[in-house]
Amino acid sequence: MSKSPIPAFLRSIIAELERDLDLVDDLLEQGEGHDRKVRVLAYAGYRNSRVVRLKGRIVRHEEPLNTGKGRLARLRAMLEIYNSNELAGIGVRCEGYGQKLDAISDAEGYFEFELAVEQALPPSTCWEHVTLTAPDRLAQQPSIKVPILAPGTDGNWGIISDIDDTIIETGATNFLKNWRRVLVDQPHDRLAVPGASSLYKMIARDHPDPARPFFYVSSSPWNLYGFIAEFMELNGIPHGPMFLKDYGIDPSQFIRKGHEEHKLAAIETVFAFYPDLRFLLIGDNGQRDVSIYAKVVSDFPGRVAAVFIRDVDSSCRSGPEADLLRQIEGSGVATFCGAGFGDAVAVVQQLDLDRPLEAASAVVSPGEHLGASAA
Repeated sequence: MSKSPIPAFLRSIIAELERDLDLVDDLLEQGEGHDRKVRVLAYAGYRNSRVVRLKGRIVRHEEPLNTGKGRLARLRAMLEIYNSNELAGIGVRCEGYGQKLDAISDAEGYFEFELAVEQALPPSTCWEHVTLTAPDRLAQQPSIKVPILAPGTDGNWGIISDIDDTIIETGATNFLKNWRRVLVDQPHDRLAVPGASSLYKMIARDHPDPARPFFYVSSSPWNLYGFIAEFMELNGIPHGPMFLKDYGIDPSQFIRKGHEEHKLAAIETVFAFYPDLRFLLIGDNGQRDVSIYAKVVSDFPGRVAAVFIRDVDSSCRSGPEADLLRQIEGSGVATFCGAGFGDAVAVVQQLDLDRPLEAASAVVSPGEHLGASAA
């Protein structure tokens, strides 16, 4: 992996500057009253039969901005989402599964809980919950119920999906052309990738309570969690735990893990946490998803039921990524690549993934999906 182009001493200076600015900001906030109201941001968690995991963040409570209809107002509202005003050293309490645990928010405001449990997974996938509070601070909400995904034992397979340009049109591959979409558009303005809603609904059967477990991996920042969740709700995309990125500055690495490293680590985490599940991997060919998924197929033989790729640049039939897709097919894993996911519904039905051990034998001849459905 290539080293960051920013010298180590410069990264350290930037990190120190960020900490100094945060300290000044904290002192100013204390001038308004150190007990100022906080906001507990909670992200959907997940569990197996032994461990419950969840994550969240503590930020200063701010009155929501009226996005209005003007471009400038909406740009300001989006920038406020990125300017999270996180708080360190805030106590958080988690209650659930017969336990009560405490944690402290870190320098970026994040906190994590890992509860040890002895509780078998349910027959069918369902959402359970724990309760979070900030017992020593006045909070925007006195308590928050956090959904915990418990995959059912009846399905034997789950879904790991990218977000940008896989379920939501972002134009991430050409920021200069699509900056308005990225920085101005609100969730109700954004467009779903063609066919994504139909495909995900068919797999999930019920998007608020999916029959199969969905996990989302993306290089989008955690600040966009609420934005993405709202978009999913508006477009009937099934909810699931997300593995997003922390874009804070670390003395040893600028913006911490790279795109490929972050996604691969997240997928490996899910695979290790659910060793009995096989997965359908869904992504796009704009941000190295194909190479990431090819490595997963190679590193975890028999664990990937199929790979679906949204073709954002009409390169499915040629180039290195087409070779990788053929390599994946050669491993007995079905592939789909097309400009949208409309035709992918039929591919899922053909795979008969309700019987995952037979999925590989249900695949049509290698290359057929790739050639037939590419744009």
